[in-house]
Amino acid sequence: QGSTFFFFKFYDALSNWSAPGSYVMSASRAKEEFPQMDTQRMKYVCVFYEGAHNDARTNLSIAFTAAAHGACIANYVEVRRILFDDSGVACGAEVLDRSEPGSKPFEVRAKKVIYAGGPFTDGLREISEGKDIKPVVNGSGGTHIVLPPYYCPRHLGMVDMMTSRGSFLFFLPWEGYTLVGTTDVKTKPDLHHEVPEDEIQYLINECEKYLSPKLQVRRRDVMSAWYGIRPLALDPNAKDQSSASRDHVVSHHPSNGITFVSGGKWTTWREMAEDAVEQVLERDQALAAKSGPSKSLETPLVGTGRTEFFPEGWHESLAVQLSQQCDLAYDVAQHLIRNYGTRAREVLGYAEEGSVKGSRSGLYKHYPRLYEGAAATTGYPYLEAEVRYAVANEYAVAPADILARRTRLAFLNSTAALLTLPRVVEIMGDCLGWDEARRKAEHLNAERLLNADFAGPVPNKTGAALRTACAADVKSVFDNIDVRHRGTLSREGIQAAAQELGFPLSDGELSQAMKEMDTTGNGEVTFPEFLVWWNSSEEGKTLQEKFTLGRSRGFQKTDG
Repeated sequence: QGSTFFFFKFYDALSNWSAPGSYVMSASRAKEEFPQMDTQRMKYVCVFYEGAHNDARTNLSIAFTAAAHGACIANYVEVRRILFDDSGVACGAEVLDRSEPGSKPFEVRAKKVIYAGGPFTDGLREISEGKDIKPVVNGSGGTHIVLPPYYCPRHLGMVDMMTSRGSFLFFLPWEGYTLVGTTDVKTKPDLHHEVPEDEIQYLINECEKYLSPKLQVRRRDVMSAWYGIRPLALDPNAKDQSSASRDHVVSHHPSNGITFVSGGKWTTWREMAEDAVEQVLERDQALAAKSGPSKSLETPLVGTGRTEFFPEGWHESLAVQLSQQCDLAYDVAQHLIRNYGTRAREVLGYAEEGSVKGSRSGLYKHYPRLYEGAAATTGYPYLEAEVRYAVANEYAVAPADILARRTRLAFLNSTAALLTLPRVVEIMGDCLGWDEARRKAEHLNAERLLNADFAGPVPNKTGAALRTACAADVKSVFDNIDVRHRGTLSREGIQAAAQELGFPLSDGELSQAMKEMDTTGNGEVTFPEFLVWWNSSEEGKTLQEKFTLGRSRGFQKTDG
């Protein structure tokens, strides 16, 4: 206990005590604070503090703040090639607007070129240095799943620092739901990465190890899942090439003059930007004389300053003030303040004329929500007005921008995002003047991207290698087959179970499986026997390659 306590105190010191201090919590107190956790085998827990945010909105706020200070920003603009002067020094880029069909490349001139491509930095370097470059960014990827809110308290999360893979796993409240994830798999950076079913099952199985036995995480509880990648970078122009850094790296190419910044983390984004710019200015005294000292630390992000409706600027009671000013439901007010800050009142101004009605209770005004079907039960506070506001003020040009990056609906509930898609296309089409053909094309493209980037409650086992299934899912199938409630399955029952889980067995494979599972030789298999065989049979691995992996097509109940 002592060593763990001092480790977290050292962690507190690294943050210069900017957050509340860590402390030790007894098992009995942990049971009260985190009743979903299995506290029977627990002696104590260490509690420490971390920052949490909506990363997409943070990223947007940074970009909009830069634009407010004179930067020219654009999304969906692809770098086709780098422009060089007669000395071979980069002086701009040829780019293409991918958001508009039929657009033509155009040139952008610059005194200095900086690559800030995150895990895609090496792809940018290939444009200017050729395909034979030595990669310097190692992608560390991992799957994240979103579960219903009842799996985790709203004020407390959990981190498992030693999973079965020896890595970290986070179990946290996020955006009103429960986020489970890790980034511990080496991967090649990919803008649209399919979510591996194996990884979803792995996360569910890890959850079962520390949640109360009374809670069974089912595969159908996964409301959404996606794959995230973070960069670990090396400096290709440094003498020491021993290891990739978890901190950011700024590197300057000695001949073409291009600087890149990669690695790092959200908590150091200002420092990363300042380091990159200062290293560029150190090599150009004339440019440095024009620029002046950095103002990064004294520049607040948009949404924190004074506005017409909030002359005092940001304060802790802003959501209450918005709710009272506009007769707004408090969950919507909280959402708008968290994501737009002092600009929240402006968003409400984009509600369609005549669409704001009184609520059923008469306590507040009802603004049309993107997903009305879930408003009363799962509490998605996203408004249709946000779509119009994003098109007019936040550079949103595609439906996926709205569903994934302006709101986070696709990350929270992939099914709801698909159901909302037609309405998003309709609103954007009206704002941007899309004809019927363009609307159809945008709908199909967004549907393709959502299906590629996000998984949902229905498993897709195509290409999966891991046969491990969730205990709760296996038990549910077992109970449905065991229609006489005898607690055992026969040969026919085993075949039905395999069929339901998407792993049908031939007669030969079934005989072999029955031999392995029926350890007592009585022709009946109990649930523990069935589960152990399914998830860990060494001999059964020879059958694994022959299994047909696919989505379950349902099954007919069998007298087991």
